[in-house]
Amino acid sequence: MEENKEKKKRNRRRHYRGKNTDKPKDQEQLAAAEAPEKKQEKGEKHDKAGKKDRRDRQGKRGKNEEKRPVAKAEPAEETEAEDKGSKLKHEAAEIIFEFTWADAWGLYGTGYHIVIKDNPDKIYLSWSVDLGYDEIKIGGRLQDFLEDMRKCGLSSWDGRRYTRPGIFDGDTWSVKVNSLRLKCEAQGTNEYPEEWKQFLKCLHENWKIPVSKREQWC
Repeated sequence: MEENKEKKKRNRRRHYRGKNTDKPKDQEQLAAAEAPEKKQEKGEKHDKAGKKDRRDRQGKRGKNEEKRPVAKAEPAEETEAEDKGSKLKHEAAEIIFEFTWADAWGLYGTGYHIVIKDNPDKIYLSWSVDLGYDEIKIGGRLQDFLEDMRKCGLSSWDGRRYTRPGIFDGDTWSVKVNSLRLKCEAQGTNEYPEEWKQFLKCLHENWKIPVSKREQWC
């Protein structure tokens, strides 16, 4: 009988031990057991929300790109040609008129250097005569000046070089005119066009350019 009682007690202890091992001992163990499941659920919700936001952003971005006008790329050759054209126009229009007359070594101790530059704000006729400097504002009278040069026959000088052989000193001169009304580029050494004196007289009388000492030797 005593042996049966002891066996029953042992069986009861084993039975209760099995039941206690299946259940957590306290609330902390329950919370610890539930925490990974809750974290996993939160992580899944966060991932779903992030994917949804990314989709919405990509959709908005696609709509904006469709609305945004696409700039047409101009051919590189056309833009380069336009840049070159504008540079050439600027360089060509920089000096409208230039007249130089000096000794054979290019010194202006006696002689002329007369220039008209294309300036959008103001146009001046400036000169250096026998190392004396001055200028006048011609503005709207530029066309009158060019017309005077045309009447002096500068258009017939264009592209010509006037040279007297056998003289190694003396003087040199050059005339450049670049405008829509008149084109001229000429030069000479100890030799002058037929209209040379008319040209100088026009500069003196019409445009008040002083007389240089160099004129007495030509």
